[in-house]
Amino acid sequence: MQHFQLEVFVNGASTNQIAAFTSTDGLHFGTSPDELRALGLAVGQDRPGDAIVMLDTVQGLAYRYEEREQRIYLSINEGLRGTINYDARPDGEAPPHVETGTGGVLNYNLFAASRQDADKTDFSFSGVSATLDARAFSPIGTLGQSAILRLDQDGQADALRLDTTFSYSDPERLLTYQAGDAITGGFAWTRPIRIGGLQLRRNFGLRTDLITQPLASVGGSAAVPSTVDVYVNDAKTYSREVGPGPFQITDIPVTTGGGEARVVLRDAAGHETRTTVPFYASPNLLRPGLSDFSLEGGLPRFGYGSTSDAYALNQPVVSASLRKGIYDWLTLEGHAEASGQMVNGGAGLVTRTGSLGVASFALSGSHGDTGNGAQAYASYEMRLGDISINASAQMTFGHYDDLASASSRLREKAGADHAFFSLLDFDPDGSVGDGRPQKTLNSISFGVPLPSGNGSIGASYIDLTPATGNRSRIITASYSRTLPFGYFNATAFAELCGDRHVGLFGALSVPIGGDVMASSGVSAGRDGVEALAEVSKPLAQEPGSIGWRASFSQKSTEGAAAASYRSSYGQADAAVLHSSSGTTATAQVDGAIATMGSGVFLTDRIDDSFAIVDTGVPNVGVLYENRPVGVTDAHGRLLLPGLRSYQRNKIAIGTANLPVDAEVATTQDVVAPADRSGVRVDFRVRTNINAAVLVLSGSDGQPLAVGSQIKVNGNRDFLVGYDGRAYVTGLAGRNTLTAETAQGSCQASFAYRSRTNEQVVIPVVCR
Repeated sequence: MQHFQLEVFVNGASTNQIAAFTSTDGLHFGTSPDELRALGLAVGQDRPGDAIVMLDTVQGLAYRYEEREQRIYLSINEGLRGTINYDARPDGEAPPHVETGTGGVLNYNLFAASRQDADKTDFSFSGVSATLDARAFSPIGTLGQSAILRLDQDGQADALRLDTTFSYSDPERLLTYQAGDAITGGFAWTRPIRIGGLQLRRNFGLRTDLITQPLASVGGSAAVPSTVDVYVNDAKTYSREVGPGPFQITDIPVTTGGGEARVVLRDAAGHETRTTVPFYASPNLLRPGLSDFSLEGGLPRFGYGSTSDAYALNQPVVSASLRKGIYDWLTLEGHAEASGQMVNGGAGLVTRTGSLGVASFALSGSHGDTGNGAQAYASYEMRLGDISINASAQMTFGHYDDLASASSRLREKAGADHAFFSLLDFDPDGSVGDGRPQKTLNSISFGVPLPSGNGSIGASYIDLTPATGNRSRIITASYSRTLPFGYFNATAFAELCGDRHVGLFGALSVPIGGDVMASSGVSAGRDGVEALAEVSKPLAQEPGSIGWRASFSQKSTEGAAAASYRSSYGQADAAVLHSSSGTTATAQVDGAIATMGSGVFLTDRIDDSFAIVDTGVPNVGVLYENRPVGVTDAHGRLLLPGLRSYQRNKIAIGTANLPVDAEVATTQDVVAPADRSGVRVDFRVRTNINAAVLVLSGSDGQPLAVGSQIKVNGNRDFLVGYDGRAYVTGLAGRNTLTAETAQGSCQASFAYRSRTNEQVVIPVVCR
């Protein structure tokens, strides 16, 4: 069996493709059905894709093999011509290799406040707090702990534990495993709760190159070889050459929402055919074959962020959510949850209604100690021209129950017959509110952009009846517009039942130079009319940035001033608020302490990932995505916060401040760190290379010819450049040299002594 890779022509026109063929005798050829379909031949879907189809057996097909050109010419009738599919997605790179080191990070926020009452002359201490978020990471996972430490004005101290987690993510399988504190998964028609336990979930964020929602597709037919261009909302997104016959372009990159895809087919003579296809894209739909899920089990958690933080020991809960793409226009959803008090389950679907929008429906039911109940949910998002509309309705019937309400009842009965575990003092009489699901929650909203994108108009209506039965209906309207000299926005609301409150707020913002902004506003409501004025300069992301803000309120005679400063080591903020009742002063510092390997670094807050850039040379400039971000310290290192986890991050160093006698293997690297971890980027700058520039001449005093080869100390080869110069490394105190030139070979010996940060130049005569 012989295997061929042949350029393919169909009916005399090149397909611009090379296909795989097999032959036993070099005369009769066969190939797979998948190859024939890719060439635009309709061979039927019942043939296995990896089988071999002998071309002689295909009715309506004739072929000719040109051995010299390694081409095969296929002649087919129109009945054999099929649709050629083209994928419009950009040719993606392979997923990056994810790296992680071993180390730790401590993010901190230190806050202090002091107050002076109007009838006093001295400031009194109001309290201090420290919000800490610590994590230790390694290739086997990340252990995290967050907490708040507080000291009040009476000297009473307490500690609030927030979250304790251990997590590990698998980018190949798109899975995240988590132990400790977690939030259950679900959908728009479910309610999550906090638990302490185990969780397994799909994590599409581990592959940022993965497109999870169905994209638009268009088709057409070309009579002759042509060029097809695809425009999405008048922006060109795809172009390619197509052969004669029908074609289908799939996975066209589109924006979320509705729009139009325009296909322009142009042949060699310039004749054009235009086709417009409306589309609607939504992230609520999954591509066919993809699935998204979350599984968790553990103990309900109560009083998060308070001194009554606790877990219910004898009431474990389980929860499961699943979403699966069936077709481009249909995604199915399912959710189930259970505790010792109840069982709840439901199913839903998300479907695209042509090019108008996306509809969602769900129905769930529960059985528990309070009885049986059901919940219905429906929503619709659509676009009519430039108008975006979103509507949803949710209703409960009977004694509908879910984990959120069951856990709330359990918390209310904490002092009775239920066991709790707490790391702090547990207060069973703490207030938790009514956790029962609302009886009805209906809403509708719409938005319309103004011409030329200068602003928008929007409105919404919410009708809510909670379990307590106190119905509320609220209507809001908003208007925003970009003006030649600034930006204006206004919002109004009205309660249609109950106290029937009405409110209005309007604001005007005007830039007054650089990035300084002046704003003024007026608000009106049941408490009267209030005028506000503010001048501010936002804090930029670059170290050394300064931001400030000054504001004044006419109604309360209240004034405030604040300033911020960002350095490579963190951010500092200070503020003063003055009113008729007194003056309050606050100060806070945000930053992080990080370590990985040797060394401890003070840096700005690290919420995602970071890199330690190591050059071994101080004062070397470092660039992140071609943007200067700092220089290395006295040890030749720089901590670079703010890297994007599971994505390619380009890091480079500048060569301007490298020593003259330095050697570096590369000046840039691309890394992809894991979530909330760190990586080390070692540029391996070497300054102990014992290098020199040899100025080589022959016995006649003329420079050795360009391209001559020299061998130093018998084990390294170098080339001679212009003027007989050659850059050589690895020199010893005494060295021997052999040169090979067009006229023959010659030898020389010379001495070498290194000089720090200085280029050594040595004249050498080769005889």
